[in-house]
Amino acid sequence: MVTTPSSGSSSGLAPFIYPSAGNKLLQTYYRVFGDLESSVTPLVVLHGGPGFPHNYLLNISTITEMHSIPVIFYDQIGSGLSTRLPGTASTPSLWDEEIFFEQLRQLLTFLGIEKNYDILGSSWGGMLGSAFASTNPPGLRKLILSNSAASKALSIANRWKFRKQLPQEMQDILDHADKTGDWNSKEVGAVMQEFTIRHVCRIAPLPEDVKVSERLYGEDTTVATAM
Repeated sequence: MVTTPSSGSSSGLAPFIYPSAGNKLLQTYYRVFGDLESSVTPLVVLHGGPGFPHNYLLNISTITEMHSIPVIFYDQIGSGLSTRLPGTASTPSLWDEEIFFEQLRQLLTFLGIEKNYDILGSSWGGMLGSAFASTNPPGLRKLILSNSAASKALSIANRWKFRKQLPQEMQDILDHADKTGDWNSKEVGAVMQEFTIRHVCRIAPLPEDVKVSERLYGEDTTVATAM
């Protein structure tokens, strides 16, 4: 499988101002399929993780071809091609829901769609989208939840349940990583790949878009650690 082609889409970097991040110039990477000037309400896609970039969701862009619905993908702050903030995982004034809310608000305004849009949230993105919707943002028409947990606690509980279904030797590798904090070894990587095949994406081989998200996620896990 190949990655979703860029033809028919446009991408760019939107400025993001957030005082808690200090004087650092922040940017949001976005990719748009379709025409935002059309009369059709655009769909904004919130990716999961936290910190697992948008690429694995790019197949949603087929609704642009099928129904002329503009679709907007973007990388949440600290993820993918948006500004990363390594070394800030233990900064409580930075990593909470508000930084993601404000990034989304500023992106909507930058793209000129803040008065009319829908949201699709995948996994953690669904939790984020639900929390954002609870603030009654103007312009939000519909919220769609995809493979999203009702709470962080339930999400963790489910991951533990599936982890216990792995062979014991794989569980031992993850237990060792828990104790040492070393999640970057080849052994852990192999186990996590097996976990992904069994419980995250059961398409074999993994689609290239999923592989891109995995690679970018592995380059900087600050957001996942912080949240």
